Amino acid sequence: MGELRGELDVPPRTDQARGDQVRTGQARADQDGCPVRIFPLRRPEGHKAPIPRYSAILPQQDKVAVLFLGVQATDAEALREAEFAGLLAAGGDQAPVYADFAGFADPQGYLNRVAALYWLKAGDFAVWSKLPAVAEWRARVSARSSVGLWWEPVAVDADYMETIAFKEFLRGFSGCPVSGFTTTEGTGYWGAARDRIPAAGYDLFEPAVAASEPVADGSKIPYRKIQPPKNMAVIRSGVSWEHCAGEQLKDYQERIKPALDAGMDYLRNNPRDTGCFALRQVNCVSGTGDELAEAYSLGAFVSLAHLESWAKDHPSHLAIYTRAMAARRKYQDQLQLRTYNEIFIVEENNPPFEYFNCHSRTGLLPYSQMLASAGA
Repeated sequence: MGELRGELDVPPRTDQARGDQVRTGQARADQDGCPVRIFPLRRPEGHKAPIPRYSAILPQQDKVAVLFLGVQATDAEALREAEFAGLLAAGGDQAPVYADFAGFADPQGYLNRVAALYWLKAGDFAVWSKLPAVAEWRARVSARSSVGLWWEPVAVDADYMETIAFKEFLRGFSGCPVSGFTTTEGTGYWGAARDRIPAAGYDLFEPAVAASEPVADGSKIPYRKIQPPKNMAVIRSGVSWEHCAGEQLKDYQERIKPALDAGMDYLRNNPRDTGCFALRQVNCVSGTGDELAEAYSLGAFVSLAHLESWAKDHPSHLAIYTRAMAARRKYQDQLQLRTYNEIFIVEENNPPFEYFNCHSRTGLLPYSQMLASAGA
């Protein structure tokens, strides 16, 4: 997360819907009918990106979609009965255009296997999710009481999200068959992530609920459907040390990674102060299960402002940022560490998150009562 410093068949958000979220009223439009910027960029005058970074050019006429899903159990043998292969084989033209895989052990001692599936058209995800093969896979997995299934889809307009990556390390939407990439100056300063979200020019993404403490007793929940709150921020922030060697590998392992781990621990353990609903640190694996020299953090926050507040002021993020930027300045074009970010601003009618046989600290489950009472 070091970059920060510095149902689906509904149409994309209309200008009127956007205007409802702008503190100063209806967003003005230019001669082409596009909303004009009301809120200024955070980029300092004269700022130049410390190293070249790129953002994916995504389709503007449709929503895009990503499904983060996981299976969890207390032993690896149970997870072997919930392989993703059958799920990924479904869909034909509506199948995800990009997928990657990961695993982690959560603080409650459960092993989790994770798949991140991406569509450049959210309508394709809507069709895919209703396919008999997908329904059968969900039913088979959820019928096993020893295995939990979490299903967390996000569908957004392209102007309510951002991506940033190195061209030689493309993951998530940057790894999809997109129209291309554009260089970005939105990197290397506080507020850069917000600047990379086009809608931030006319929408403040104000929180719909307040940050609160989780309510969970450790029990397993047979089934729960949760509507994520409007303007919840979902972030996927990844790193690869595959090509790091010698001094640069040591720098990552001994300086950057410990600071990153400490920062993620702080977010996870202080939800009321940080607005962090959930934070998973996952280790990436190949399609055949081999460990890769890359990882990412998958977080959900009450709002982007909550995430920004931690990024701007808290010592745990300043430690990540200063160490990462020191490496960039030191190694310049020879930098071997690779990172990426993508952030999504969830809209009011986002598809619901679903949980089958998951322990009560999974994802949004600890906040289900609060979110239901808030009418989020």
